Amino acid sequence: MEKKLAVFLSYILHPLLAPTAGIFVLTHSGTYIADLSDDLKNLIYLTVVSLTLVVPVCLIPFYLYIKIVRNLEISQRRERLIPVFITLTAYVAAYFLIRRLPVSQLYGQFLQAACLSVGIVLITSNFWKISIHMTGMGGLTGLVLALSKKLGTDMMMYLLVLLLLSGLAGYARMRMNEHSGLQVFVGYLIGLTTVFFLLMI
Repeated sequence: MEKKLAVFLSYILHPLLAPTAGIFVLTHSGTYIADLSDDLKNLIYLTVVSLTLVVPVCLIPFYLYIKIVRNLEISQRRERLIPVFITLTAYVAAYFLIRRLPVSQLYGQFLQAACLSVGIVLITSNFWKISIHMTGMGGLTGLVLALSKKLGTDMMMYLLVLLLLSGLAGYARMRMNEHSGLQVFVGYLIGLTTVFFLLMI
């Protein structure tokens, strides 16, 4: 039962959902950066969801077909390299497209930080299996902390929810024997610090 719960949590807290979740936080921050027309919001979501979620997910059956990966979880460290590189390319495309829109620079900075986080994961995956799930959760936590500090807005509810979800994600990855406690912690720290400091610049 615990193993099934861990698998379920790993899917619903998948790192590919992090960019979309981050955009949701930005557009629901209750600050001036969320003051956008519906058309502009829809365009932002369409761009981010298409490039950072739909494209990477749709490529997974192809990876399985040509035997780049052995399973949906992409459990082996070396198997991650090509999928993560292609995902990074899609993230970069999303960043450049969002940067051209008439929105707060924080949108572009968040996606830029997401790109950097994925780049760090890609480099690290050459020699160590860091937790990508926790990198995503850490990035979202870093986003909330940065918005709270930079814009002076109350993000406590977001922070509490993210801390809870981060704990659940960490538990799930360790319960599935996908990562050690150190890999979970370092992944979370990389995501948090990368996003926080890039947004604070």
